[in-house]
Amino acid sequence: MMTDPIRHATACLFLVLSLVATSNSALSQSTDRIRTIGGSESGEVIRMSPVSVVIQKGSETKEIPVNEIRSIIFRQEPSELTQARLNAVNAGYESALSRLSAINTSALTNDFIKQDVEYYTAYCNAKMALLGSKNIRAAGMELNSFVGKYDQSYHFLEATELLGDLLATMGNYSAAEAMYNKLAKAPWPEYRMRSAVLVGQTMLAQGKNQQALGQFDAALKVNDDSPGGKQQRLAAELGKAVASAATGNVDEGLKAVEQVIRDADPENDQLLAKAYNALGACYVQSGQPKLALYAYLHTDLLYGRVAEEHAEALAKLIPLWESVGQDGEARRARETLVTQYPASRWAKQLQ
Repeated sequence: MMTDPIRHATACLFLVLSLVATSNSALSQSTDRIRTIGGSESGEVIRMSPVSVVIQKGSETKEIPVNEIRSIIFRQEPSELTQARLNAVNAGYESALSRLSAINTSALTNDFIKQDVEYYTAYCNAKMALLGSKNIRAAGMELNSFVGKYDQSYHFLEATELLGDLLATMGNYSAAEAMYNKLAKAPWPEYRMRSAVLVGQTMLAQGKNQQALGQFDAALKVNDDSPGGKQQRLAAELGKAVASAATGNVDEGLKAVEQVIRDADPENDQLLAKAYNALGACYVQSGQPKLALYAYLHTDLLYGRVAEEHAEALAKLIPLWESVGQDGEARRARETLVTQYPASRWAKQLQ
């Protein structure tokens, strides 16, 4: 089995080679290139909307649904944008912002390229704000400006969801739900599921457990066997388990959470962080604080990059550590929460 240092070195080498290859291809390509889930398409991007991108291929046009698009590399884009985009999707937000800041936007003549520069700048600032290293209100205002200015961007749905995440983290649940509800207007079943799951999660955060159950049930009624749909089904099952435990059906909730953990993609950190937090919540409800501590500690130690769930785990660990006489660990959890996530609702609850 490959050791961690070798694995890390190999991953770094792969990323460097990818950056070089992507940069060189962006400089030499003679047309716009769209990377899709199933492959790629090339042509000139002539039109876009929140749900599709239209390309010109010779005398013909082709419409590509947004939910099939991974990224677009534009023919005339600067290499800094190409590299920044790759940094951003791999969580290298600081590197991405550094590259984006080096771009002379006044020299850009393609409006779609300008949009991408603005989007990935707002995206990285928002992601860093969720991690606690940027001002969350400033990031929210920047992202809100993008959504208002570019309501026909193919990034619109992703930006809207991310704006909802910022609002939910700040505890502004009604505004977050308004953002999440917009996702349901997309023409794909997965997005209807995603919308219901996200709204259900905001209701859980407010203690509206019965209403949350209704949202998760609505998501589970949608038929979608796509990979994205299957992930949303797991998220809905997880949310329903937490809501069920909160309403007294603890055994049912525990079984459902354990099943989600078994079925989840081991690379899906966000879902697994939510799952272990849900497991902790179920154990708290069942009067098993030590098992709850282990569940939340799982999130703390393994999924520290999943901001909202990590902040929640830290907040829940404070009283659990105290209950087993580990006041030093409780202080560490408190300090980490306040330092890393000062604008989160979890840190605000300590004030």
